[in-house]
Amino acid sequence: MRLIAHRGFAATAPENTIGAVQSAADHADAVEFDVRRCGSGELVVVHDDTIDRVTDGTGAVADATVSELAAHSVLESDESIPTLDAMLAALPPTVEVNLELKEPGIAADVLAALEDADIDNRVVTTSFLAAELRTIRDRDPSQPIGLLVDRHLETPVTTAVELDCDVLGASCWRCLATRIVPRATAVGLEVHSWSIERRPMATLLDRRGVDCVSADRPIRV
Repeated sequence: MRLIAHRGFAATAPENTIGAVQSAADHADAVEFDVRRCGSGELVVVHDDTIDRVTDGTGAVADATVSELAAHSVLESDESIPTLDAMLAALPPTVEVNLELKEPGIAADVLAALEDADIDNRVVTTSFLAAELRTIRDRDPSQPIGLLVDRHLETPVTTAVELDCDVLGASCWRCLATRIVPRATAVGLEVHSWSIERRPMATLLDRRGVDCVSADRPIRV
């Protein structure tokens, strides 16, 4: 089983920042971060659609320029909201990446950023948005993609297969309470589970057949 640092271990570092991802790489097999578009058109690494929760500023990410975003501190640290290009350039070379697409219409630009970065890291582009994953698959059949499953999706494995996904991600409780894991593994999908807090949960998920678990702090798995 492998460990994914959720937003660069959000409980122990300023989430979705370059510093968080770099420090998390020393304790995890993979790092996860979120991507959306800002008001001046660049792709930036931030989870929420506003900056209210994670910075000393307010307002929608979609209304702010990249320079305005960079002027704010993330969670009272020395870090600011990075662009996707800056994050990719700063990645430690050995860590895998889960890159979550948070909004429609960014798939093509994410692919372009990955091509320009020319990194050796394995990057899985993930999303709850099937249309974004379909765009990536159509444009680059070699790019690994992962469907993230919300509680309303009744046919997660079928949908992931139809999208030609490599990965299926689901909550730890869905992985334990349903047959989603054996059904996914039976068709060759790698299964990622979120989000755990303690090692015993990782042990249960490992026995269930989950390949990777996501956590907000370093956990031995």
